[in-house]
Amino acid sequence: MKLNSTSPALAAGILSLSFATGAAALETPQSTTVLEFADSKTLFVADSDGGRIFAYTLPEAAPAAESRSYNLISLGARLAASTGADPYSISYHDIAVHPVSKETYISMSLSSGDSKSPMIVRVDQDGTITPLDLTTLEGTSVELNGTPDDSVTFWHDIPAAAFTVTDLDFVDGTLFAAGLSTGEFASTLRQIPYPFTESASTSSIEIYHTVHNQTETRAPIRAMSVVDLDGVKTVVAAYTCTPLVTIPSGDLADGAHVSGKTVAELGYGNTPLEVLHFTAPNEEFQPEEYVLVINKERDADLIRVSDLAEASKGEGLSSPELWGDAGVKTAARPLGAVLQADDQDEQFLVTLKRNLDTGDVDLVSFRKGAYFRLSDFVSEYNFPDYQYVEEQEFFRNFQNMLKADAGYADLAR
Repeated sequence: MKLNSTSPALAAGILSLSFATGAAALETPQSTTVLEFADSKTLFVADSDGGRIFAYTLPEAAPAAESRSYNLISLGARLAASTGADPYSISYHDIAVHPVSKETYISMSLSSGDSKSPMIVRVDQDGTITPLDLTTLEGTSVELNGTPDDSVTFWHDIPAAAFTVTDLDFVDGTLFAAGLSTGEFASTLRQIPYPFTESASTSSIEIYHTVHNQTETRAPIRAMSVVDLDGVKTVVAAYTCTPLVTIPSGDLADGAHVSGKTVAELGYGNTPLEVLHFTAPNEEFQPEEYVLVINKERDADLIRVSDLAEASKGEGLSSPELWGDAGVKTAARPLGAVLQADDQDEQFLVTLKRNLDTGDVDLVSFRKGAYFRLSDFVSEYNFPDYQYVEEQEFFRNFQNMLKADAGYADLAR
């Protein structure tokens, strides 16, 4: 990792902050894209189209009575019915789990002709859908200057403004915001203290992409998580096509141009959706820290944090790997058709997932350490006369645990 000279574009101050407080003073967001909780009462909402981040104050929420899996099959049809929208007009942007109630907040947009309406809904494990009326909530917001506008589009119809904020992570009083800017080096990582102050910093980021065999300064981070790697607070970031990069937060400074260290190449032709950091059982069924990269076109990649820490101390990848799959060791996990995901609690991950049988959208949990749902399969184990051998005793218990995870499925159908 090296910190280079200040970029002229950043020195001009591509991030300046303006604030609004209170429900009456807050502008209505033009879009509701990335979500992130600071705590049980504060929800960050990125408005990529408007170039602003909102911090809404939520009412007190009752703690979840128990750890329960989500099994909401065909949630998309229910969302359409509750909003009066055509199911095919709904675009899903992000999900975030409330840290206390364990309800899932879903950001989306409803399209009608050339216009679209932003919306956030709250969903509990029983399937109750509650729209979030942002106009009634107190809060503050911060404007991000130097953001892209619709004068640049990708593939004719994707505006660059859609990438103003690609991911958020809140750690130790600081909101990390990845995305695009209009600077010379368009890939941008902002650090914004919360409560919002004028002391925010903006750094431009460059990386070496082994599949492309070049240094890249424009493509933004698509998903990230701030992780402690042997005592160093580090941004673990994934890019399209899919380099995995580490960036020590101490290298980030206002106006700085930073080179990330490429520690893995996870495969070409793919967009990462989430980088989640959590503790889960390892092969010896002992708790261990992991990072899970959930992908759009590939299986998820499970990575030991200890392996990431070791790789981050090394030289990083610096030579071409045309077909990818290089660097830190990863283990594939069968999390297919996932649209968005979040860390639910000590037992589960929750996913907004496309159902490949019905085409609808489900909100379902996966048990950490398993990363599959037994109810998605019919196999030898499903037959009532199947006989477990002695060596499978643990697996029998594990199967019973997975069956219990799906216990609410009948309520959800």
